Amino acid sequence: MSVGSRHRPLRDEVLDELRRLILGGELEAGTHLTEAAIAERLAVSRLPVREAFRKLESEGLLEALPRRGVRVVRPDADELQTVHEIRVALELIAVRRTTERGDDTIFAELRAALEAGDVALETGEAQTLDDLNEKFHDILARGSGSRVLIETLRSVRNQVQHLVGGKSSAADLSWDEHASIVRAVLESDGEMATLLMRRHLHARHEAHDTVTTAKD
Repeated sequence: MSVGSRHRPLRDEVLDELRRLILGGELEAGTHLTEAAIAERLAVSRLPVREAFRKLESEGLLEALPRRGVRVVRPDADELQTVHEIRVALELIAVRRTTERGDDTIFAELRAALEAGDVALETGEAQTLDDLNEKFHDILARGSGSRVLIETLRSVRNQVQHLVGGKSSAADLSWDEHASIVRAVLESDGEMATLLMRRHLHARHEAHDTVTTAKD
């Protein structure tokens, strides 16, 4: 598959594609990767692959193997707990700052997402709800006004998804929890929004633990 035909820097295309392959499970945990093999698979040179490897190592999705390329990180319960605690702290900062800043553009996006989610919930559009669930966290991160927080949260969320082996929560259940948080933010109730976000993240973490235990 060639990733060089789009109008973006090649290094970004390669990075996004490798991240997608890892998070989507096409490159399974423990898989050994080499620059040559990935370059051939994506029909690119080794340089953007090398850059992507380094970036994905920093994101916690790959780990270096001395003189043998890299390996897709294996799920680890202790690591998952640590990443979960980091995520909770960052998500609470994001929702609090978004509520405090009250950016009109961000609030408009949240209202639009809330309306679309309510419609999708009534009509049973699971894929739309899944997309909105992803968008929800992205909007709140951007609402914080912090580029560092946006990038760090994106990396942490990716690590969570990889460590739990993908998504394990029903889209409608997650959206119902997300919608409650959105309403609190739109009502400028930061205390309630952070409380609901904490409950939501802990509930999803417990659901992940249940699924992981069942798999084991």
